[in-house]
Amino acid sequence: MASWIALDWDQDQFHVVVAQTARRGVRVTRALTWPHPEPFTPSTADRVGAALRGFLASANITAAPVIVGLGRDRVFLKELRFPSIAAHEEANLVRFQTAKELTESIESYAVDYVHLNGNQGERQIMTVAVRRDIVAMVQTLCQSAGLKLHAVTPRVFGVAQAVSRAVGANPDPLTPDRLNVVLAIGQRWAELCFFRGDRFLQAQALANGPLLTSEIKRNLAVFQAQHAVSVDLSGPDCLYVFGAKGSALDALRGGQTLPVQLLDPLQAEPELSANLANTGHFAGGVGLVALWSQTVQRPANLAAPKRQSAPVSAGRQRGMLWGAGLAVGMVIFVGLLWGALAYKRAQLGRLIAEKNAFDEQLVKVKQDRADIEALKDWEQSTVSWLDELHDLTARFPYQTGFRVNQFSATSAGTKKSAKDGHIGKIAIIGLTPPGHEDYVKQLNQSMSRDAHVKPHIERFFDGQKYEMKIEIIKQPASSYTTPFGEIPPRPRIAAPAPKAAPIKPPEEMPEDPDAKEDGK
Repeated sequence: MASWIALDWDQDQFHVVVAQTARRGVRVTRALTWPHPEPFTPSTADRVGAALRGFLASANITAAPVIVGLGRDRVFLKELRFPSIAAHEEANLVRFQTAKELTESIESYAVDYVHLNGNQGERQIMTVAVRRDIVAMVQTLCQSAGLKLHAVTPRVFGVAQAVSRAVGANPDPLTPDRLNVVLAIGQRWAELCFFRGDRFLQAQALANGPLLTSEIKRNLAVFQAQHAVSVDLSGPDCLYVFGAKGSALDALRGGQTLPVQLLDPLQAEPELSANLANTGHFAGGVGLVALWSQTVQRPANLAAPKRQSAPVSAGRQRGMLWGAGLAVGMVIFVGLLWGALAYKRAQLGRLIAEKNAFDEQLVKVKQDRADIEALKDWEQSTVSWLDELHDLTARFPYQTGFRVNQFSATSAGTKKSAKDGHIGKIAIIGLTPPGHEDYVKQLNQSMSRDAHVKPHIERFFDGQKYEMKIEIIKQPASSYTTPFGEIPPRPRIAAPAPKAAPIKPPEEMPEDPDAKEDGK
């Protein structure tokens, strides 16, 4: 949302409009009339600006870009037509054509212009000229008041926007085939403006006095005579008036043929309009703010007029655009590289700090880590011999004469020294009945079905002896699930009766010599 201050210079006073512009349009927040304490001239512009600063401060109006509107009597307006020419030559041609219409030297004027028909085909331009001392005076005023001067432009350029704002939802007055006549009345002046839709055609400065009605009637007759041949235009149907009151309005209604329609530029702000004696005095300021906020093409600005520019070839311009784009791309690319490098450096610093922290932590837990590794190694290389003996017993064929004479079990000691994942070994030497080597093979097949053991029959010797080795792989205790099968009963053999021990005759006891003596 942008804020603006419009200063409409009216003889010995300024009509101040404070407005805010947004996408929905213009909203006027303050409308004040400030009579300056002394005449506004180049010699007093500094003091008037200081007084304006105090007035704005007392009214709690903050600084904002300023648009200054000048009356029709202070500016020179002329419509120019010429064939289409190069854009860089246009400003010089307009200045040359304007100089032929002025009675004084063009060097003492600030000249600007605005297109009336866009930039297509024949150029239709409204040129504006004002004395340089007036522009300098306005610049000094804004500098002393602490304001930023944005534009100096004729007040009449904003009248069409004021009409559009005052009629509201009625689009008829602004249609392109409609001629409109607008009268703005000030303190001691009046301006009669003619528009085709919202396109400015011409304006006449009139005196606000007894002859005002007759002057309006005469100018209307001349204007209608000039545009009588335009069959594609209609109207004017009424006279739109800003600022007339009482007897002046009655005189307008009775002194000319067009019906009079009084407009209020602050119709959208009824709370402001109700507190003002004459809202028509603010039409110029409100219209200029609306013009600067809505227009696509820059209006005439005498504070910064258009100037002639050197011709630029299309190829050179294209090359400059490509070069500028390439330079911007290189800057962005270098910036991205620098950012990526900075990010990687920061990431490397964080990783180095984390590595150092981990190294310190490893030093602190070095002994614990060695103990844990040893415990893991021991755990992985330990055999549950009770479970292995249980499984071997369950798989051992229960046959008469088939037995184990020697049994030895060894472990690999550490996981690193074990080969192919084997952590233990069982060696068996036993006896099998003659002609029943299949008992050994039955044992071998029964154990081969278990994935964690690898049995090998080494040899048979002496007819009845066999040697067998079993390699053991680590498995969890929950995997030992081999059950005992049903054990067949062994045949009972009667035990031999025990032999009776021979009965020895009782030995005679030797005589006791002491007893003999006692018997005596």
